[in-house]
Amino acid sequence: MTRQIRQPRTTWLTRLTRLLSVLGVILGLSHAAWAAPERVLAVYLPGIYFAQLERKLDLGSELAAHLHKKLGDKYHLSARVYVSADAMDADAGRIAMILTESPYVAANLQKLLPLAAAGSGSDTRLLVLATAAVRSLTDLRRGGLVYASPVEPPQAFLEHFVFEGELAIGKDMLQSARDVASALSLLSVQKAQAVLLYEDNLASVRATNLRTLYRSELLPRPTVVLPGKTVDPAEQQKLREALASFRGQVHPDLQTFHAVTDAPYQKLRDRMQQKSRRLPKLLELTDDPPPLPMPRGNLPSPVQVPLKAFTPAD
Repeated sequence: MTRQIRQPRTTWLTRLTRLLSVLGVILGLSHAAWAAPERVLAVYLPGIYFAQLERKLDLGSELAAHLHKKLGDKYHLSARVYVSADAMDADAGRIAMILTESPYVAANLQKLLPLAAAGSGSDTRLLVLATAAVRSLTDLRRGGLVYASPVEPPQAFLEHFVFEGELAIGKDMLQSARDVASALSLLSVQKAQAVLLYEDNLASVRATNLRTLYRSELLPRPTVVLPGKTVDPAEQQKLREALASFRGQVHPDLQTFHAVTDAPYQKLRDRMQQKSRRLPKLLELTDDPPPLPMPRGNLPSPVQVPLKAFTPAD
């Protein structure tokens, strides 16, 4: 006779233990999710030309992957593209790093820490490209200048820095666009006369029917910044070194970065806030100018002419 082996009964205590174990795992995962919220690498580049909007996200993802590889999970960031400064401000709690244009950095320098700027160290310029019908800045009519600027409102930036007081910018003269590609589209269908564009983007833009109407002074290229000024200097150095080793493939003008300080952005900020006008340079005087020659007195002539008295003849 075969004897059956009884399985031990699952008691209520065993079931409770298993249930608590499962709940512990679930709660542990939830706690981990709460403890490590999404950290965002914000990409805000309305003035940089991209042929396709999704390439901006590709650039952010490329940079985020590089930082994760170099610095580990502490900098596991998710790239996100923003179309306005207000949208980025609304998401400020999740943003750990920002890639944006230098005018935005300058305007918000009190709360941003510049780490690295695009390129090998040289600066860029802003150009005004216009149709053949526009011969000078004063020819721009209502809504004639279309722009995609990271600074809102743009009047002070355009008047004080870009045009240096040479052109008074009225609101009726400007037409805003979401990005440079949209601005160029308005120009192509003759809904604008001129567009504001970075000099670096000329090679990527088909501007055969446009002429360069104006060039601004130099300003820094797009910059990676941290939101806040309290990051440890050693951590700043690690980030700058990691960014300096970046070799991008997505955008031809954003393939490398070099370390920067606050100085060029403070200079740009000062220029944006103070109205100026292009003037010829004044002559510089040395600290100790040479003395002017003293006037010479009347010296006696070496030839003495005798005096004679003449009387009229009778």
